[in-house]
Amino acid sequence: MKRLGILLILLVSLIAPCCANELVDDYFDIAQNYLEVGDTTRALEYIDYVLMINPRCTKALQLKTRLLPQESNDDLSRAAMTISKQKNLSDLAILDIPKTDKLKIENNSDYYNKQGKQFYINEEYDSAIQSFFRAVSVDNKNYIAYNNLGMAYWMKNNLYSAEKYFKKAASISKTYPQPYINLALLYKQRGDLDKQYSYLKKALDVNPTNYWTYYLLGDYYTSIDDYPASIPYYVDAINLNSNFAPPYLALAIADFKTDKYEQSITTLKNYIEFNPNSDFAYSMLAKNYYILGDYLTAKKYIKTAIRLNPTNIYRLELAKIEYNAGQYSNALLNLQIIEPEYQYPEIYNYIGLCNLALRRYELAIINFNKAIVLDNKRAIYYYNLAQCYKQIDDKNNYVKYMNTALQVTPVLYQDYIDLSCIYYNTGKVNLAVKMLQDGIQAIPNNKPLYLALLNLYDRLDDQAGYNYIKSEIESRFNSDEKKKTFKFTK
Repeated sequence: MKRLGILLILLVSLIAPCCANELVDDYFDIAQNYLEVGDTTRALEYIDYVLMINPRCTKALQLKTRLLPQESNDDLSRAAMTISKQKNLSDLAILDIPKTDKLKIENNSDYYNKQGKQFYINEEYDSAIQSFFRAVSVDNKNYIAYNNLGMAYWMKNNLYSAEKYFKKAASISKTYPQPYINLALLYKQRGDLDKQYSYLKKALDVNPTNYWTYYLLGDYYTSIDDYPASIPYYVDAINLNSNFAPPYLALAIADFKTDKYEQSITTLKNYIEFNPNSDFAYSMLAKNYYILGDYLTAKKYIKTAIRLNPTNIYRLELAKIEYNAGQYSNALLNLQIIEPEYQYPEIYNYIGLCNLALRRYELAIINFNKAIVLDNKRAIYYYNLAQCYKQIDDKNNYVKYMNTALQVTPVLYQDYIDLSCIYYNTGKVNLAVKMLQDGIQAIPNNKPLYLALLNLYDRLDDQAGYNYIKSEIESRFNSDEKKKTFKFTK
């Protein structure tokens, strides 16, 4: 139990982003690259990861909306999903239009809807809007054309008109869930979570077997960090359509976030059966095995992710795994490859830690100072710098930087964890406990703080404290989870 507890604290540094905005841009670029080569499923993986970091990222929401499956063959996103079967967007063929006379065309609402759909696929949104308007002028009950009209306005970032025509589509047909789903995603973009949830529930009332609605309800709970509540909806989505891959990955992430590492591994491996070239899934496998202390397997899977997609984001994960596995030279080599592109304080901190472990104290000092220049509010950087001076018997600088570390005012949850570790390592166990208790009081819904305190009570053999925090974790973070199961079939 103690080893796992220590690893839970290490988890925080493994998955904490270097810089949220940069990661959003990096992951979105990867998503677009996959979409350009026709790999819609892997594009969705990275869009979902962007939305985990920033749930209100407009460009990610709009791209996800273009890719979501809808109910009718005349829906825009059903057409968009066919992109995954093409090698390139330019390979898309113009829809075959039956030969007919001019009068029939002028009175054929479906003809104009199909015409608008083709304009939409080609990202000619103004022309698409004109065609959809002609479709509804011919038949003002064409709810699919109204929905598509809303989609075209949405792509032009005209949320008012998009909302208007989605509502019009919903008012015409009481059995068509798609406008409710679109409204839910639109309100998510606006940050109105209550309306997002309300319209997803309406979509479910209209069609209780729509797997996409269950998937998006899972995403709703994921976006508010309620992973236990998201799990049953992802399970429902899988049970309704076992060949729909995205909820497998989402479920694996939710299991990971709720400390169900073995379950997450199982789900990821089944997801990989659908998408054997999913670098992101392999990176998630690496994270799970890392938490479980199986560094060899973690390294194997992160190297597979790097082979599939040689991004420095994965190389950083590899470096962290190697560092914690005691492979300091290998970790340092990977960090030095990353450093020109990612000049983040976390990178320099890890370079410093590797050099400290390799007894290259001067290089360690240089890199810890670089980390401090970039972010002078992190206690752990000063503490690590102090350890260098301790090793070279520079007592004045050791005391100076230890005092500086302990004077840092914690802001982020990681600051409280770092300061608690510093107090513990210097024998001030009561202050270590108090620091985490203060963190929980300041940020009451932050699970890593509870896990860190659980770990600390474990190491202090404080059974009463351990049992109390364990029960708090169960009641606060795991109480809403429904027990649902499914079979992995293809």
